[in-house]
Amino acid sequence: MRMCMPGEVKPKSGFTFHLNQFMAYSSTSGPRGASRLTGPGMWMLTFDSDLASWNRLSIDVMGSPEQLTVGDRGTPQLLQTEHIDNMHAHDTIMALEFRDVVKLGGGDQQLTLLFAPRGEAAAGPVPFMHRESAEGNPDAPLGHTLQDGFHDVSTVLGAEYRFGRTTLAATAFSGQDIRWPFPLHGPDSYGVRVTQVIDDHLGVGASYADVLSPNDAGGSEHNHFVSAWLTTSHRIGGATLKSSFIWGQARDSHAPVRNSFLAEAAYQWGRNRLFGRAEALQITPEQLDLVTVNGAEPRWVEALTVGYERALVQRDNVSLLVGGSVTVDALPPVFQPAYGNDPRGVKGYVRVKLMSAGPGS
Repeated sequence: MRMCMPGEVKPKSGFTFHLNQFMAYSSTSGPRGASRLTGPGMWMLTFDSDLASWNRLSIDVMGSPEQLTVGDRGTPQLLQTEHIDNMHAHDTIMALEFRDVVKLGGGDQQLTLLFAPRGEAAAGPVPFMHRESAEGNPDAPLGHTLQDGFHDVSTVLGAEYRFGRTTLAATAFSGQDIRWPFPLHGPDSYGVRVTQVIDDHLGVGASYADVLSPNDAGGSEHNHFVSAWLTTSHRIGGATLKSSFIWGQARDSHAPVRNSFLAEAAYQWGRNRLFGRAEALQITPEQLDLVTVNGAEPRWVEALTVGYERALVQRDNVSLLVGGSVTVDALPPVFQPAYGNDPRGVKGYVRVKLMSAGPGS
């Protein structure tokens, strides 16, 4: 560690506030289709303070207005499994995280200690609501729970060590159901993650989590989650292209292995953005509340989303955007009586994006 020396820049403090709020009209087709106006979105407040030139404290609070703007019925999205055929509303407070960041080895190494009554475990890639490759898309991936579903868990204790372009992270956390807002349980689960920045355009990562989750019988059982991902970032003339490729797998104690694959990208030029997502994943009939005569084995489903948005207003740190998307789903024959032969969804939305920074940020 390197202590602050006379004449160095004095420690600073500051905050940033980020808001990403949609107002979306969603319409899905078929026997399970629905049409509804909802407001998916999230906000994040971060406070940073230099305790010394080599030590920085960071406090993050993340929340959502969706309990009011989405409600119990959720946002229509066929084949979602957490809140069947709808994306559920996130809680008003989703995270409260405290990080102490210590510079080591003259600053080329960094150790971060984490405590979060509620926050993100070291499992999976960057969650979809923060990924640049998902910018403009208000829908959660269908494979969210298999890939990046541990951004909102209880009682997180962790450490992260970064050296060069490599980052190693480990967290202990609770797999118990969340009870709003800040339940504190004994850690009974863990996750480990490694990420590697190859160069300015390419990054890779992988993670493993062992989670003690409640089961339908009223007890708990260990479930195992593995994921790997690749991210890219490129400038093409005056445009940018961000992409992610993600694989996630869940192995439950008394259920078949389920896999998911995702490819998504966002291409921006000027005020325009084209975004897309392709998914293939295994879903059991039980997850969709379906009764079939062919057993409960996972079946492959596919979804393709293409969307476009344009910034109507861009002033300082505030943007007002309008956009829309179309999703086409492909199902096995056994699912078609419940969803129809050609299920799809359409969406139109208005989005407000705000980024504000206070003194010292």
